[in-house]
Amino acid sequence: MKTKILAILILLVSFSCTKERKIGVLKVNGLKNIFITIYQDREFDFVTGLYYEISDSEKEIIIPETHLIGTNDYITSLENFQAKSIDSTLYLTWGNVNEVFAVYDLKSGKGYPRGKTNDDWGKELEIGNELIKKLKEKKPKLNANWDK
Repeated sequence: MKTKILAILILLVSFSCTKERKIGVLKVNGLKNIFITIYQDREFDFVTGLYYEISDSEKEIIIPETHLIGTNDYITSLENFQAKSIDSTLYLTWGNVNEVFAVYDLKSGKGYPRGKTNDDWGKELEIGNELIKKLKEKKPKLNANWDK
């Protein structure tokens, strides 16, 4: 009995100590063994952070957890998210399949948003816009959520 109570307490403490909760993992369409994991802050506020992480099939992190956007929605599933690619560039949409929230080029290692690795937001935004321009050459309807 004491062991069960201790196990429950350990689970509750570990659950409450993590900043985010994992919503799920998306396979990137068109790329073999590349995945995007979506997280949301546990502490719900007026606007709650969504985060993304890119990994490969061995669960090696390509892009560590990075802030994606704030939302007032409590996300419980990935049904409105899509992860696709054109050549080596992957992109993430949410809701509108033509509205890109994150973009990353596997060959160059550049992407947007990349907030935890780059303090120069202007340069980061420029990179995101360049990648969107590249994607638009093959899918003209795509647009950047950050460029509204």
